[in-house]
This record gives sequence, C-alpha cells and structure tokens, in this order.
Amino acid sequence: MAASNSKNQSNLGFLTIVSDSTEARIGGLLLVNASGRPLEFHCTAPVKPNRAQEILYGPTLGEYLCGEQIGMALSEALKHQPSLLLTDIPETLSLRPLIDFPLLLLATEENPAGSLGQNFVQTAHNDQTLTTREEYAADLRVAESALQTLAPGLDLREPFGRIREAIAEAQGGMRKSTAA
Repeated sequence: MAASNSKNQSNLGFLTIVSDSTEARIGGLLLVNASGRPLEFHCTAPVKPNRAQEILYGPTLGEYLCGEQIGMALSEALKHQPSLLLTDIPETLSLRPLIDFPLLLLATEENPAGSLGQNFVQTAHNDQTLTTREEYAADLRVAESALQTLAPGLDLREPFGRIREAIAEAQGGMRKSTAA
C-alpha cells in the first residue's frame, strides 16, 4: 500500500481539494523540501460523482471522493514518499489507512479542530493545530519530530494557497486550450 518506495523522507506534502464551478472536485498535492521549495506537484482532473454514487455512498461520499479517489491517486503519483502529509480537508483523513506515511489535518478557519467531533486527537505546532483520528495518534509524535527538523518556522497554511493557485492556473489553461 505504499505510495512510493523512495527512502528519501526529508520533505513535506500538502494535499488540498477545491471545487470548480460545476461542483466537481480537483485535488492537488505539493511536495516541498525543508526550505519550502517545490519538489513535486500533481493535480487530478475534475471528479464529479454521478447520481448513483451520491445515493449509494450517502454521507460517506465526501470521504470516498477525497480519500480513496483523489487522495490515493495523488499519493500514488508521488516519486518521493513524504515524511509527513498535511491536508486542510477533513474528509481526506480517510486516506490514512491506505498510505504508509503520517497524514494530519491542519485546522483552519473553515475546518476548526473542535468541529470534528470525538475520536480525534491533536497537537500544536507553533500557532497551528494538527489533528488526526485516535487510531493514528502516533502520527502526531512523528509530525512533531518531522516539523521540528524539517520546517521549524514554516507557515503550514501557506503551501495550500500555492496549490489552489496552481490548480486555478491549470484550469484556466485547460479552458483556453479547449476554446481555441
């Protein structure tokens, strides 16, 4: 189930998912080194569930799309395995059982740590809260160590903005090339 067999684990991954104007979801994963410089970037094509999926998956549809479909595709595309993968989308935590590296949710204004309910644990890094499911509490210790070593001063929110901008740029380029 490893997303990569690379032994170099001195980098951080950031995974987010945005919705386009048709409500399709597009995922992006940015892998950076300790300086915050990009090593890899991958994004998905838009993913939109059909009506049968909406009915059959019910309230688990978001976790299925964000974790098993989009998150897994992006993780498998990586050439280097990250020391730690961070997301700002709670549904993406469903990816964790499918990968061999820690995955944590970075709490944001849109997704505060306290809104997840029970069965979650958290830690703080600088002024930022990291959360995961209780069964992966060991990921918090790995994250604390990795962040102190790799990114002691890195604003963990900033790479998510880069991913969103890159996805918007890619989508704009796709629209231009199909209109020509």
